[in-house]
Amino acid sequence: MSTPFERSRVVSDMLQGYRRAQVLIAFAALGLGDALRLGERTPGEIAAEVGADPSSVGRLLHAAALLGLVEADGERYRNSPLTTDVLTTDGAASLLNFVRRESAFYQRWSHLTDAVRSGERPEANRRDEGEADWVRGFTLALYDTARIAAPGIAAALAPLLDRVDHPIRLIDVGGGHGGYSIALARRYPRLTAVVYDLPPVVEVTREIVAATDVADRVTVQAGDFHVDPMGGGHDVALLFGVLVGEDTERSVRLLETVRGSLRPGGLAVVRSHHAGRHGEANLSGALFDLQMLLATRGGGAHERDDTEAWMRQVGFEVMPPIEVPEPATGRLLIGRVPAAPR
Repeated sequence: MSTPFERSRVVSDMLQGYRRAQVLIAFAALGLGDALRLGERTPGEIAAEVGADPSSVGRLLHAAALLGLVEADGERYRNSPLTTDVLTTDGAASLLNFVRRESAFYQRWSHLTDAVRSGERPEANRRDEGEADWVRGFTLALYDTARIAAPGIAAALAPLLDRVDHPIRLIDVGGGHGGYSIALARRYPRLTAVVYDLPPVVEVTREIVAATDVADRVTVQAGDFHVDPMGGGHDVALLFGVLVGEDTERSVRLLETVRGSLRPGGLAVVRSHHAGRHGEANLSGALFDLQMLLATRGGGAHERDDTEAWMRQVGFEVMPPIEVPEPATGRLLIGRVPAAPR
């Protein structure tokens, strides 16, 4: 049994966790991983490249070494395998954009007390989205994580997509970076995809798609899915990270619009990775739910049962969910448009 002192240490460690996060964020923001990508260097050499104070860079690198981000050899530092893979521009599993973007989210979380008091997104968190490069940074950050998760999700859909006996038309609703459409196009040669999102977002999407080997089968369409048409005759509609930004009424309305865009037998695929079934303990879901309080008007980590109920409400047949393999997380909730009567 823990003592009161030991319990106080738990609270202290929890309280000061932001300090480690800020070392990581500063390391990424300054580009120290890229500065060390060619081998060992001194703090002075690194500082000259990144435009920072040599003494302060040394202090930051000392902390980074203790966190396992770099390895020290006297006064010289080199990247650890973790940084080589994750915190450099060309790393095999780079999250550099994602880590840099977390600096903005850190500021958002400073308004949590106000958000809980008012029950609404703080005005400061709405205004920051109007800042230059906000959309670009956010889109690239999400693409970092999608590149890692998307191939597994594309493979997980094989039981549904392999049985389709005609070319597959997919619409990626609110698809942002387009990473999931790119992975699906690579996995299924007969699939074409449209990434549908707001005009500022699709400017970034076009750059991402153009740099891939499937740019001829992944196109981009600008629009607001709340008010603009998204076409029809699609076989599959993805809603990944979309419903979490909407309240119940707007979620149901969007699902109804998506259903209308699908042909008979078409599938709506909702990625549900922040909340499980009612009563399930899920810390990541609870924290994400607070993130949505801070970032959206009425959004949240909707529970699986609620999402499936909304699907049924607008006329989908709910199919068994698909668990996605690691390194992705969560499950795919599947709604099927009833086949047309013969």
